[in-house]
Amino acid sequence: MATQRNTKAEVVKSFVYTAAFCAVIAFVTQTIWPSAYIEHLVISLGYGFSSVVGSIAISRWKPELAARFVNLFSLAIAMVVGTSNAYFWLNSYDNFSEFSQLKPVAILGLIFTITCFSYFYTYEQKLLAQKELEKAKRLQSEQEKALVLSQLRQLQSQIEPHFLFNTLANVNALISHDPKAAQHMLDKLTELLRGALINSRQENSSVGAELSLVDAYLAIQKIRLGDRLEYRIDNQLTEPMMLAPLLIQPLVENAIQHGIEPKVDGGEIDIKVSQKEQLVCIEVNDSGVGLTQTQNSSGHGIGLQNTRERIAALYGESAELSIKQSHLGGVISSICIPADSLRV
Repeated sequence: MATQRNTKAEVVKSFVYTAAFCAVIAFVTQTIWPSAYIEHLVISLGYGFSSVVGSIAISRWKPELAARFVNLFSLAIAMVVGTSNAYFWLNSYDNFSEFSQLKPVAILGLIFTITCFSYFYTYEQKLLAQKELEKAKRLQSEQEKALVLSQLRQLQSQIEPHFLFNTLANVNALISHDPKAAQHMLDKLTELLRGALINSRQENSSVGAELSLVDAYLAIQKIRLGDRLEYRIDNQLTEPMMLAPLLIQPLVENAIQHGIEPKVDGGEIDIKVSQKEQLVCIEVNDSGVGLTQTQNSSGHGIGLQNTRERIAALYGESAELSIKQSHLGGVISSICIPADSLRV
């Protein structure tokens, strides 16, 4: 029956179920003692409702009392109140004029009340088991989330040095033979490092901020590679989206290091962010040497593998990082994430 653990909705449900159960019992008793159905219904409800009210009252009075004791005391209340109610309605009949003559009614009421209690006790135990299961699932989910956050911090710390050291090496290479270009690159590097440090210390960044970071990085690479590099950034999103920091950067670095640099004539990098139905897709398309010639390159794939692990941890199986050969040459790297996961 209802205990201190019941919500208001569950209490109402108990009354509704009890009323339905009592209505069925009234039909049964009417076949045993033919008379007006309303009398049987009122007597049946007397046992049923007194048991429910008694259970609620005892639970609120003694919330620490075990459920089996609540049910036992409620049963006693139901028998006293229910039998008294039955006598009130039946004493006008000759065969029930004395209280002692209600013994068959009381026995039948006891049987039906115990049956009712057994049903609700089983139902309540099922509810409690479900609540415990939900509690265990929430606890497990919180533990898994804490583990994921820990893994993300570790993965992010692996990406940041990779990104910073490569950029500093590029600056160092230009300083020795083109001081003017190096000065311009240092300005871009300052912009780049400021954005990288801010974004990398946050759990979320905006797509626009990440693209600004990529633009600063590519501006530096443009100074270094000159005519060997052209790039475009096209953000087609019509609403602001939040993105985990440094997810786009490894794709662009990979395109530069393993696509454009190994190619004598260089090439182009085309970055496009768009929404396709329920997915936001970030594509980095380069016209470099392609996959077949870069598979054995030193360090190839480390940043992408870290990015893949971060995407899986953050956005689940519905998000993915794919790398494929472009039919025009070069490589297309794309990240697709459910739009609902990125909305502000």
